[in-house]
Amino acid sequence: MTVIPVIGLDGDETSVANEISRACTEVGFFAVRDHGIDRKVFDDAYEESACFFQLTTEQKNRYPMQTLTARGDNDYSPYGYSALLSENAYAYTGRQGMPADYVEKFSVGRLVLDDAEHLPFPDGDHGAALRLALKAYFAACETVADRIAELLTVALELPRDFFATRINRSNDSLRSQFYPGQHEEFLNDQGMGAHTDGTFITLLSEDGPGLQLRELSGTWIDVDVERRDWFVVNIGDLMARWSNDEYISTPHRVRLADRPRQSIVFFKLANDDTIIECFPKFTRERPAKYEAIRYEAFSLQKMNALFGREGES
Repeated sequence: MTVIPVIGLDGDETSVANEISRACTEVGFFAVRDHGIDRKVFDDAYEESACFFQLTTEQKNRYPMQTLTARGDNDYSPYGYSALLSENAYAYTGRQGMPADYVEKFSVGRLVLDDAEHLPFPDGDHGAALRLALKAYFAACETVADRIAELLTVALELPRDFFATRINRSNDSLRSQFYPGQHEEFLNDQGMGAHTDGTFITLLSEDGPGLQLRELSGTWIDVDVERRDWFVVNIGDLMARWSNDEYISTPHRVRLADRPRQSIVFFKLANDDTIIECFPKFTRERPAKYEAIRYEAFSLQKMNALFGREGES
């Protein structure tokens, strides 16, 4: 059961848009259902990902995450496998020296949509099936993210194509994730450390408990949706900045449960040349808190923190 609003995308457009906007200002999280994506898209992505994560460590390490990919992508785009304790979500918020995360990931970016691109998938039928499943899931997420963005223009009193022209070439990414259950030999139960996302919006699906968000009071609360084919949506730092902090980029984390958990997370970003400046709706009664910034520079600041390159630009 979820403690966040659950919103059907098939309702009256203005009402749905206002529900989404209210959730963005009150909690920064909401779940969406009735989005038109076939349940099979979810099931295939989860089943093929599970087959990959069940491979031996030696086999999985043959496909290490690559941050330098093919033409047109920046050098932070993730493709491939990352093992337990190889990443640290705290670093994304600039907090160094914190524990690493007990999570395995297999990542893809927009290039997965092009079958001609050589990407680090396993050879043979399994690799082909995994690629096909993640490609379909990536495309589905793009569709839902675009619809949510369009609905937001209604609530934000923006031109209908405002986001469409600013996120249609974004360097989005998707990460299929496996969290082990709690183990005595683990140093803690940190599946993923507390962080906010640097995204426009993030779409997550999951097959079990573990996700928590932090309320304004500082209390951590569980988020557990009823169905794998519902998306948990959260506002990222980019959208918070765009909205003059009226929309909340809420800290969240994952705690290891008493059984393994899978999730798939899609990060919707903005085009590199998009200028991020506060929406007029949120600067009428108080001044903008942030100067305008090109999205490429905003993203680079976030990624440099994650990879420990704070001094680079």
